[in-house]
Amino acid sequence: MNDWKYEVDKIRQATNLPISYLCGTVEQISAESLRLEEEGWEIVAQASSSGQCSIVMIPSTAWEGVPRALLSLMFSEKLQAASDQSQLANWLHEIALGAPTPPPAGLAKQLHWQEPRVPFLLEQCREGFSWHSLAPILPDFFKGASLSQFPLPFPYLLLAVPLSALGSKLDEETGLEWASGLHDLFSTECMENVRVIVGEPVGQPPQLGDALTRALTLSSALRKFRPKTMVASVRQFPLERWVMMLGPETTESLQKAIEEMIPLPQLNAEQVETLETFFARHLNVSETARQLFLHRNTLLYRLDKLTEQTGLDPRQFTEAVLLQLLLLFRQK
Repeated sequence: MNDWKYEVDKIRQATNLPISYLCGTVEQISAESLRLEEEGWEIVAQASSSGQCSIVMIPSTAWEGVPRALLSLMFSEKLQAASDQSQLANWLHEIALGAPTPPPAGLAKQLHWQEPRVPFLLEQCREGFSWHSLAPILPDFFKGASLSQFPLPFPYLLLAVPLSALGSKLDEETGLEWASGLHDLFSTECMENVRVIVGEPVGQPPQLGDALTRALTLSSALRKFRPKTMVASVRQFPLERWVMMLGPETTESLQKAIEEMIPLPQLNAEQVETLETFFARHLNVSETARQLFLHRNTLLYRLDKLTEQTGLDPRQFTEAVLLQLLLLFRQK
């Protein structure tokens, strides 16, 4: 339905006949559609998805014969496409609610993409912000590409962006750059803090289900363990994602086993922040010191004190993994 306005504009220019496109919630467009009907207009196409309704109307007396027949044929095809898109949206909505189901039968044949698409999961950080306010700015950001938008239960929106809009090849670094650009766009244009998670390219609509599940798992992990992280890729934070997927009994059992093997004292907020930043910077001392606004020697002193207190050296990979797991289990 996103392209109906564009099609209506083209039809109006080509035929010089009156035609109107209305889009919004039922409450928003009902008054205008009633007014037009009273003036002799009729609805020739109508569809709804995720709370949004689109209507195409024409004055009956102005459209007759062949033009009217062609118009009906054109929008009957578009209504079928909108129906397929609606099925996909409803299926993704169920997945976001935690009820994964197989994709609708025949979806791959009915709704075929010409090229792979890259999923971006957007997450609001507060209530009261409408995703519909993004409609004017997203196409420009993606260079006019034809986007698929799927509003999900609060606080999510899923975008499926044609790969060609992001470049011929998408590696993790490039994907994160686009995600960071989206985050900055929302901050500057909408004054909203929106978390953006970029997934890996998917070939056809049925693969969006698995892509959405991966992104939602990472979103939950970030909210729990890395709430300050606002831009991420589904390839990142594997330990956090793994811990989130564990059941309560498994988590408790693993935590107990590790702590019996390596008793870890309670750490203060400064020590936890130091370790988390050190792990996020892949055990790089210089980058961690820069991130924490510390002198390198000050950071080394902190790490030495942590080693002395815990018996584990976070600069050693295997010991860093144990420390990170213990911190994650305690947070969960």
